[in-house]
Amino acid sequence: MSADFYLKKLDQLVGGTITGLVRSGDDSDNGEFFGLVITMPDGTKKQMVLLSDDEGNAPGSFEIETLA
Repeated sequence: MSADFYLKKLDQLVGGTITGLVRSGDDSDNGEFFGLVITMPDGTKKQMVLLSDDEGNAPGSFEIETLA
């Protein structure tokens, strides 16, 4: 994937504020995942989970989810 692909995904977080941290819990088979909660100016919360890659097996990726 090109850097532009990832920058486009990250663009949705511009203007947000990091307001919390998240963790997946202890998962001894796959390891534990960590991330950030970002609160957008309109109050919407998004969760960015740091992954090793899109499949979870090499460096350099992330996942962003809108929280309810």
